[in-house]
Amino acid sequence: MRPGYVLHRGKPVDYPLGNYVLRYYVGSDVHYESIGNDASKVLAKLEQKELSLKAACAATEAGATLMPETSRMKLRGQLDRFILATQDRGSNVAADAYRLAVDDFLTLTAKGYADLLTADDMRAYLRVLRGRGLSARTLYNRYSNVKAFLRFCELDPKKLAPAAPKYEQGLPEVYTGAEIAAFFASLTEDYHKLLFNVLLQCGLREMEAVYLCWPDINYSTRTLLVCSKIDLGFAVKDKEEREVPLSDELLAMFKAWKAAHPNTRLVFGTRNDKPNTHLLRTLKRLVKAAGMNCEACNGCREHEECEVWYLHKFRSTFCTKLLRNGEDMRTVQALMGHSDIATTMRYLRPHSTGAIHDRVTAINWAAD
Repeated sequence: MRPGYVLHRGKPVDYPLGNYVLRYYVGSDVHYESIGNDASKVLAKLEQKELSLKAACAATEAGATLMPETSRMKLRGQLDRFILATQDRGSNVAADAYRLAVDDFLTLTAKGYADLLTADDMRAYLRVLRGRGLSARTLYNRYSNVKAFLRFCELDPKKLAPAAPKYEQGLPEVYTGAEIAAFFASLTEDYHKLLFNVLLQCGLREMEAVYLCWPDINYSTRTLLVCSKIDLGFAVKDKEEREVPLSDELLAMFKAWKAAHPNTRLVFGTRNDKPNTHLLRTLKRLVKAAGMNCEACNGCREHEECEVWYLHKFRSTFCTKLLRNGEDMRTVQALMGHSDIATTMRYLRPHSTGAIHDRVTAINWAAD
C-alpha cells in the first residue's frame, strides 16, 4: 500500500485525499467500514477485522455467541470523553490529574473494555503505587480520580473500588512571618511583588491568579472579583463567584502595574498577554535564587526545587491569618470560596509553640 495513491485500472494514481474503506461480508450481505486515511495503520486494522470475523464464525460453529464489539465499552475512548467533559467545565488542572491517574490505571490493568474490570484491578493498582513509594494521601487522590472515571462510565464504584486507602489528614501548612518577610524582601521585580502579594492577601487559587483580568479589579469598591472566563476556558471551582477586599497597598500596586501595561487583559499574563501557567516554576526559581531552599527535602536534594515552597501555601496562610485575627468563620468561608464550613475550619490551626510559650509559662498550674 502506498500512501497518497489509489489503483485506477491497475495503475497507481496520485490521490492525496480520502479515506480507506474496508469491505467485508456477513453471509451474503456486504458491509463497508471506514478505517481512516493512515496507510501505515490500515493493514493492521485489516488483520484485526479478519481475526474478529474468524472468531465469530468459530463461535457460531461451536454454538456460542460473541459479544458484539460495538456493544462493549472501550475504556480508552471513555477516558478521552471524560477528560474532554472535565475541560469543558473549565477544570484544566483536574483534567490533568484525572488523565495521569486513569491512564496509569488502564496501562497497569491492561484491560481494554469496561466489562473486564474487577475489584482486583484497583487493588493491584494501589499495590503498584505503594511500591513506587507514593504517600498515603497521593494514593487516596489517585484512587479518587480513578473512581470518578468509573462513575463517569456508569460503572459501579462500590463494586470495582470497594475500599479507599486511608491516610492521616494533616493541618494545612502556612508560611511563618519570618519566611514571608524574607521572601518578599528578596523580590526585585514589580510583577513578582504584585503576584505574590495577591496570592497572600487575596487567597487566590493558582488558576484564579492565572486568569485574573483587569475588569475584575474594582477600584471604587476596592474589591477583586473571582469569576469564570468562559472564552478562556476557565471556570471558578464550585461555580461560585466571590469578591475579595483589597488593601490600600494592593490597590496602589494594581494601579501602578496597569499604568505600565495599559493594553493587556490579563493581570499576570505573559509578554503576549497569554495565560502564564508557570507560576509555580517562577516561585521555585525565586526561592532558590534567594537562598531560601530548606536543603533537606527530596526536592532540594534531587532537583534543587524546595518542596516547602508552593503556591497553595499562600492561600492557606491567607485563611489562617484571617481566622487568627478574629474574622468570623462564615466570612472567611465566603472569601475562600469554600463550599462547606468544615473545609474552612481545617485552617483554624493553633499558633506555633513559640507563639504561645510565654502564655503557657505564665499559667499557674497548681491554682484552681
